[in-house]
Amino acid sequence: MSESSNDYACAAGAQDFTATAYRNSKGERWVTVEGTCSCNTEGFELTLELAPPPIVPVPEELHLTLVEHAPDGRVPQVITATPVKEDFRIGDEEERVVIRNRHITVPIKKE
Repeated sequence: MSESSNDYACAAGAQDFTATAYRNSKGERWVTVEGTCSCNTEGFELTLELAPPPIVPVPEELHLTLVEHAPDGRVPQVITATPVKEDFRIGDEEERVVIRNRHITVPIKKE
């Protein structure tokens, strides 16, 4: 896992994420984006959320934001591997996931 930067409590890099496309029973295309980040304490919860569209649309990219939810109260100060996993509906044109606030790009594996 990569070093933490930009004052994030959880470090993440492209090598920490995968994106795998699949089709549901209705034929809709979805992608499962999952990864493991290295957080500076126990108790963090991580989510992936849709990011606002870029100024210049890029149909081949799904833009996301990695959001850290800090633990309440006192927690041990120990580096902790913290998983994150979300599913997003995508079109046939998407080829990669961009986690914009971390400058991470992950290719979407074909279903």
